[in-house]
Amino acid sequence: MTGRRLILWDIDGTLVWWGPIGRGVFDSAVHEVVGRDPAGHGVSMGGKTDPQIALEIMRTMSLDGQEAASHLPLVLEALHRQTAYAAGEFRSTGGTHPGVEAVLAQLAVTPGVVQTVLTGNVEPNMRVKLGVFGLDRWLDLEVAATGSDSADRRELVPIALRRVAERRGIRFEPDEVWVVGDTARDLECARVVGAHCVLVATGRGAGGLDGLGADAVWTDLSDADAVVGLLAPAGEEAAG
Repeated sequence: MTGRRLILWDIDGTLVWWGPIGRGVFDSAVHEVVGRDPAGHGVSMGGKTDPQIALEIMRTMSLDGQEAASHLPLVLEALHRQTAYAAGEFRSTGGTHPGVEAVLAQLAVTPGVVQTVLTGNVEPNMRVKLGVFGLDRWLDLEVAATGSDSADRRELVPIALRRVAERRGIRFEPDEVWVVGDTARDLECARVVGAHCVLVATGRGAGGLDGLGADAVWTDLSDADAVVGLLAPAGEEAAG
């Protein structure tokens, strides 16, 4: 094992949870652009990127691929506005999962650790959602990989690796990288480059995580010392 780590956190379902507003902002954004209410579409959102979700919702409205694609940039702009407007509601109807703040705080002062996010959220929405609960103070968001970078979540780990090399001058090997998420798609992301993966059973898609082959599966992050003990470089401890 090596003396440094790149930790890539999923946001929705892993770090935070939301009330109905999480789905509502998508419906409102699509309604604003398309002019029809997509309510009742039934699209599952777990582990997907914002562009992917928006396109799937529009397909349930009988919009063909070309028409949906033409609407997508405006839908994503509307999604950002709706998310920013809803920040207060996110705060009142959502929260951080157990242990999240303690884990992020400890890892932020652990030598050799760079922690950021790998998320399907587009970049502006990522910043809103993390800022609602102050989680951004512990994360290096300048090297994050988001749904703004690619609609295909499997491309995001390589993007994060390139970004941290370019902006921080650190080239991480696959064995030094950990993806932490709550769906099978997070494990798929890690496997693209042979990185490690922890799955946390806090999201809506938590069922059946045990048999997928992740390095570890946790009920939540409430045992902060155990979480940090696995994710931190061997022999390193948080300062203070």
